[in-house]
Amino acid sequence: MALDKVYKDLIWQNPDRVSGAICFYGTRLPVKHMFEHLEGGYKLDEFCSVFNVPLAQAKAVLDLASKGLDTLFEEAA
Repeated sequence: MALDKVYKDLIWQNPDRVSGAICFYGTRLPVKHMFEHLEGGYKLDEFCSVFNVPLAQAKAVLDLASKGLDTLFEEAA
């Protein structure tokens, strides 16, 4: 039995659930769906309303993703 990996009650991952996708904490909704919807023209508040994700959680995940990108350049320097 695999253990859930949880990050600050924002996201979680379990290789035995949702094909191991990183999901919003407490849901089976992959985070990548948010990025796909934003790319498709949805506004963040629309995504949150349709998929019942708290707006603060979605914003925090976006911030986390942004910090992850910053880390790529810090490691390359």
